[in-house]
Amino acid sequence: MKASHTRARLQRLLITAVFAIICIATGFMLATSWETPSDLSAQQADVQPAVSGKYTLPLIDEEGDSPFVRVAELVKPVVVNITAEKALEGHPSIPFDIFDWGPFFGEPPRERRRRPLITSGGSGIIIDRKGHILTNNHVVADAEEITVKLADQTERSAKVIGTDPETDVALIKIDGPISEEMIAKLGDSDQIRIGEWAIAIGNPFGLDWTVTVGVISARGRSNLQIGGDVAPSYQDFIQTDASINFGNSGGPLVNIRGEVVGVNTAINAQAHGIGFAIPINLASKVADQLRTVGEVHRGYLGIYPTELDEIRREALGIDDDIEGIFVDRVESDTPADKGGLEGGEVITAIEGTPVKDVTDFRFRIADYPPDSKVEMTVLRKGKIRKMKFKLGERSEFLQRAGRSQIKPRQFWLGIDVAPTDSREGRRLGVSHLKGVVVITVEPDTPAYGLLETGDVIVALGGIIIESMDDYIRAADELKTRKKAIPFWVNRNGLRTFIPIRPE
Repeated sequence: MKASHTRARLQRLLITAVFAIICIATGFMLATSWETPSDLSAQQADVQPAVSGKYTLPLIDEEGDSPFVRVAELVKPVVVNITAEKALEGHPSIPFDIFDWGPFFGEPPRERRRRPLITSGGSGIIIDRKGHILTNNHVVADAEEITVKLADQTERSAKVIGTDPETDVALIKIDGPISEEMIAKLGDSDQIRIGEWAIAIGNPFGLDWTVTVGVISARGRSNLQIGGDVAPSYQDFIQTDASINFGNSGGPLVNIRGEVVGVNTAINAQAHGIGFAIPINLASKVADQLRTVGEVHRGYLGIYPTELDEIRREALGIDDDIEGIFVDRVESDTPADKGGLEGGEVITAIEGTPVKDVTDFRFRIADYPPDSKVEMTVLRKGKIRKMKFKLGERSEFLQRAGRSQIKPRQFWLGIDVAPTDSREGRRLGVSHLKGVVVITVEPDTPAYGLLETGDVIVALGGIIIESMDDYIRAADELKTRKKAIPFWVNRNGLRTFIPIRPE
């Protein structure tokens, strides 16, 4: 009985297998009858195009090369390798943090003497026949000597034309002949779209003219706590997953047509596929000012803007269809103060054009030259009104606030400080105090373990500290002192005496 059942089961399996083979064979014959060898050859020769913006490019050209090969060959001559030699005062090492914001190394101050030159590297982009090169501020800031290596391996000395720490853009210049193929073709970063090809070219870790490929991952990235002296105030970064590493800073991010759409600037070293570039439209605008006047002039209003979020709308009774920014605070003796603007109001438009968000507002104000008269639409106590303001010069405000475009933060004794009314001071809850607030204290330095983040330095070596300028002056007077230095700090509301020995 069992044997008969087994034979029946085997017969069913055999019949099923034969039927499956017949079906496969029939399908194969039908497929070959529908598509002749000549048709297949024609399809293989007809390469499908890849769409990029308004343009179409074949994935593979007639010689079998991908478009990335052509882009690399086209862009290589415009990219340079920059070596900067710096002599920095301050702490032995300022960390990169999680982003590639450039190496800053020195020694603890002991006496007035010339420091040995410290070498750092980066990349740059040749932008005209006169030899102007676009790069990052953090690549060449404080450099005493700059050497540029061209694609043909020749080297030329370079000089700094101007720098702008607020966008991390710098312009340097080399002398000598510049051929047409060495000049970058600049694209329009306002037209790039998420998902487009992105190609980064530079000199990561000193590996000359490295090419990496990815896509545009995002646009308009801001509020990034990137390292260096001070995070750029004006951030509108392009995010890409094209590999960017230490040394890529200042090099080009290009599209599939070989047009520069960004200046590679920062990486997230703790994550994969996250890099940032300054949009070329922004970098070019800054470079134009640096080329003509050697510095950047920006309009200044004098407020602390914040986003008009849901809870503020609810508290103020503002409808969801109203766009704008919330005026958190108005600084005294500023254009905003003189023009009658008050904290708690909402700016909805500039010269009739709606304000989208804080980033949009800050860039638009900065685009106006100082002394410009600008009309703004303001929502005050539920009523719309027009107000006019004569903008000031932003660099003058920075100097008053102790954050001059020329003056970096002080890392004396390993202490990183900022004004108490700065963004860092507000974050730490000390903006109402006079003095300077400790942001970080570097390990293995004289102040490590003595001062803490959030401490407010109110007196130093007998000098009362009420501003960043007071602190800088006191630090300069005491930087050669070898005996213990008396610090008075406000820690959690209590005045505390802390002596720190420099050695």
